[in-house]
Amino acid sequence: MNFHVIIKEVGRGARGARGLEPHIAREAFTALLDGEISDVQLGAWWLAMRIKGETAEELAAFVEAMQATLAFHVTSAEPVVVLPCYNGARQLPNLTPLLAWALAQRGGKVLLHGVKADPTRVTTFALFEALGFSIATSGADAERALTSTGFAFAPLDVIHPKLAALIANRWRIGVRSTPHTVTKLLQPIAGPSLRVVALTHGDYIERMSAHLASVRGASAAVFRGCEGEPVLHPKRAVPVQIFQNGASFMHEWPGVPTHDLPDTCDIATTVAYIESVIQGRREMPPWIDWLARQVLQATHEIRPKTT
Repeated sequence: MNFHVIIKEVGRGARGARGLEPHIAREAFTALLDGEISDVQLGAWWLAMRIKGETAEELAAFVEAMQATLAFHVTSAEPVVVLPCYNGARQLPNLTPLLAWALAQRGGKVLLHGVKADPTRVTTFALFEALGFSIATSGADAERALTSTGFAFAPLDVIHPKLAALIANRWRIGVRSTPHTVTKLLQPIAGPSLRVVALTHGDYIERMSAHLASVRGASAAVFRGCEGEPVLHPKRAVPVQIFQNGASFMHEWPGVPTHDLPDTCDIATTVAYIESVIQGRREMPPWIDWLARQVLQATHEIRPKTT
């Protein structure tokens, strides 16, 4: 496609840029996923979209293009909680694996997806490896893990290689952009599921909420994650918006005055903390327990009705 026309439309600055028509946005994102764009054009689009932000119509079109090129879908007889894990930790320990374990222990099915490595942060994938938790390299792997242990991590380069290659350009360009926002809406489940979408900035939360509100029957939880991971910050009050059955509900984690988290977030320290909770030597952190209960309640509402 004639990509310089796309750049001309989105590259007029935060106030002057115009959103792309849905069919053009879908074609543009498909071209990006297919690697049909030159490096110069990719960099120009990347920064222009970071400045402009996605319109609701563009975001929906980008998601369509992403979903159309998934490597595989995962099926489950029960609704699945989907945890996108793309930020990692550089301050507080990353307790996303503990949330997945807690959800599975309470009868939930959980599929996590994300990047394997980040040179500046401790990723959920690295913690899954260190903890010996299930890592899926195919749809069949994921389905077996959901049946046996209740949860698994599917690396993005396995579940969507084209998207993994696209977002890896962050390390060449220097900043995140639209592909990272779109990736958090990845839907790998063929069937009922609830996506837990954690973001870092207020405008992204508003944009994501508006998108999910426009999707018929969307089931999701949206909130400001701890460093962008799908867990709550222990000390901060965090509004959590739940979408289910065409309705939206607001809940709020109030925060706690103190917590027992370690001062460092390296893999060994985080694994030791998580294992101490799993083995019952330490109580489940209240912010993990609270979110697990909210997510499971919302997931219960989308379970197929029996007669």
